[in-house]
Amino acid sequence: MVMAAEQIELINESHAARRARLWSKTSFTLAVLGWLIIGSALNTIVFNSFPLKLATPEWHLSLIAALISSGFPFLVGAVLIALALLFNPKENILQKWQRTMIRLSGLFAILMVLIIPLQFFLGSRALNGQTSRAFEAINNLKAIATRISAVNSEPELRVYVASLPNSPALPAKFDAAFPVIKQRAIENIKAQINAAQNNVEAEKSQALQVFLKEAIRNTAQAILMAAAFSALANLSSRNKNAVTRFFCSLL
Repeated sequence: MVMAAEQIELINESHAARRARLWSKTSFTLAVLGWLIIGSALNTIVFNSFPLKLATPEWHLSLIAALISSGFPFLVGAVLIALALLFNPKENILQKWQRTMIRLSGLFAILMVLIIPLQFFLGSRALNGQTSRAFEAINNLKAIATRISAVNSEPELRVYVASLPNSPALPAKFDAAFPVIKQRAIENIKAQINAAQNNVEAEKSQALQVFLKEAIRNTAQAILMAAAFSALANLSSRNKNAVTRFFCSLL
């Protein structure tokens, strides 16, 4: 009877040891998968940011879109790292990883909130830049028309046209008198100016609609991600901030 009891106890201990090893492997597998998912998302953001164009609002808007799109992979990775501790709660390295992830979650929640007004500021700059470039081209056309109006002879007209960037090729001999050719050139440039002004308004309206659609989508996604990462940050009472407290109060 004693030997049988000892054998049963050894069997139970063996099962418990195997179960402990299985849970330990499972916990580390989840945590490593979480870090790999986060690393993959970061890799995508980093390489999509090249070439660096720090002075352009379009580059920053593209980076913001990449950050928001990577929010879900970040969230999945963070959740896996947090869940890993449930299978092996006494493992120090897992406890350290979870504390790190909780702190990063709180910071990421703040970042998502800050992105919302930043994208509207950058979008306004980008739209204004596009409009400025279009009006600069129109002003160049106006300057050309004014200069041609001041030309008094065919040789002078040829010299001026040849000095222009991407100058059109003029025929060796015009098919009309100089005043007629001059008037045709001015009328042609004015037609280009009118067409460009109409295109500016249409393109500005279209660009605004595209930006607002993207900005609204990004705003909704950023709010959802901020709420989700605030919930993760709430796992520790020591790593709360104003943003995470606000979102957690709504949950």
